Amino acid sequence: MEPCDACGMPASARPPRERRHTRQLALVLAAVRDSGSEHPTAAHVHRRVRRTLPRVSLGTVYRNLERLVGEGTIAVADVGARPLRYDPVPSPHDHFVCRACGGIEDLPSVGPTLHLRRLRRAGHRIEAHATVVYGRCRRCGEER
Repeated sequence: MEPCDACGMPASARPPRERRHTRQLALVLAAVRDSGSEHPTAAHVHRRVRRTLPRVSLGTVYRNLERLVGEGTIAVADVGARPLRYDPVPSPHDHFVCRACGGIEDLPSVGPTLHLRRLRRAGHRIEAHATVVYGRCRRCGEER
């Protein structure tokens, strides 16, 4: 392994470098948090960040979103939607998804169900649990 130019220490022996907190990272986080319950896509976040940093790339936004998810600061809203939607609330909770407009609303998690207990008894290892309820939101239901 090549030694570090600055200190001569092998890279594997150096302590992990603390990641910098950049302006781009702060703006990406603010764009997700300021979205309220919208659960924005990376493209939505990119558009918001570009209002302040017009030259920021979509790749930079994706890298910062991945970092924030990896650090547990935000989450991916696992609602079966593509492209991914980002959730400003990283704690476990459920979602309602409107099939008409695509809006996503946070719901309190109802916790393990009888199905989960049955799965565990059958020997399955449960790693996560989320419920997604699909329907029409109040606004779309009134527009029929």
